[in-house]
Amino acid sequence: MDRLRCLVPGVLLPTFTWPHHALGDAPFPPCIPPAPTLLPRVVRRVFGFLHPYLLSFSIHYGRWVGIRFNNQVAQLPFGLVLKWSDGTRLEEVRAMMAMRSAGFPVPKVISYGEHPDTPHAPVSILMTRIPGKDLGDIYEQLKEDEREAIFSELQCMLGVMRKWPNPWGKDRICSIVGTSIRSVRVPNHSIKPCESESELNDQLRYTASDHSLTSREEFEEKLACAKRMDSMHHDIVFTHGDLKHHNIMVHDGHISGFIDWESAGWYPDYWEFTTAMRFCPKDFWWYYFVLRLGGAKYMAEMECERALTALTVDSYAW
Repeated sequence: MDRLRCLVPGVLLPTFTWPHHALGDAPFPPCIPPAPTLLPRVVRRVFGFLHPYLLSFSIHYGRWVGIRFNNQVAQLPFGLVLKWSDGTRLEEVRAMMAMRSAGFPVPKVISYGEHPDTPHAPVSILMTRIPGKDLGDIYEQLKEDEREAIFSELQCMLGVMRKWPNPWGKDRICSIVGTSIRSVRVPNHSIKPCESESELNDQLRYTASDHSLTSREEFEEKLACAKRMDSMHHDIVFTHGDLKHHNIMVHDGHISGFIDWESAGWYPDYWEFTTAMRFCPKDFWWYYFVLRLGGAKYMAEMECERALTALTVDSYAW
């Protein structure tokens, strides 16, 4: 297999990438760029017809170049990947385009297709491959100055995003284009836009039950803890929504990619950090990394979040 790979032109290998955005190439804008208009539906359907053939090709391609097939992020030649998962939707396409035009290191969208016959995975995205490896794979091998550089770069990007004014009104909680939010931490992974934080809290708690708890007393205790969120006010800020180490790509000691924008939108300011930390062991490096990024400000919210998780775990669509 190694001999075969030596005979394959570089552009066909799964390591090939196109030139990518680097942080600092241009100043970040003071407002979020407008989400681009989508291609007409008929064009999206045409790409939806073509993309499954790319997915099938990726199976054979992986055998030729010696990589494992991934049906959700399929590797292709010419520096391309095809994302087609149950979280992929048109809002992610528009978020990626907007963030790339803002100067963030985000893959370039080549095409996107609609798949009405697969409602669990209605959209696929053909995009460019990002160079490097995910932060979780290499963090332990990084030098201390590289870790600090990556921390500073991510802190900068989050700081820029969180200062952007909300074009949908300062209290509205929604996707980048004003529609439903999608997140692994809400009932059934999707809830409608909310006009206030209190409405969001109600939406998050409406499936609360004592199914996973040992007694009614424990249920009442957890519910009271979760309801303490109602007394806390938070600004609504632009949020990646899935801040995990595997969504940060690193190349040559710097962030080369910030990926997976399917949950991006306007959320209360604690959401970015508590979503990242609530299932993370406290002795894991990522927990402390997120604490330093800003999570330390939201430990009271974290306590409410963990109570909410215990109350609503049965409603998640894992």
